[in-house]
Amino acid sequence: MNISEKFFNAYLALLGRMQRPEKGASMTEYAILVAVMAGVAFAVVTLLGSKISSFINGINIHT
Repeated sequence: MNISEKFFNAYLALLGRMQRPEKGASMTEYAILVAVMAGVAFAVVTLLGSKISSFINGINIHT
């Protein structure tokens, strides 16, 4: 097998890898998803925290 055949086979292997469909999310996509969820949770707590706190403090439970 000469050098041009090796390069051609490597090219075909690379081309085959590039055409495979992705089968799942990568770790980067999961990290972005977690970061967005944390940001939304932080925003909700920041915006509604005092209202939730006053609601809970307003509940009178007598045991």
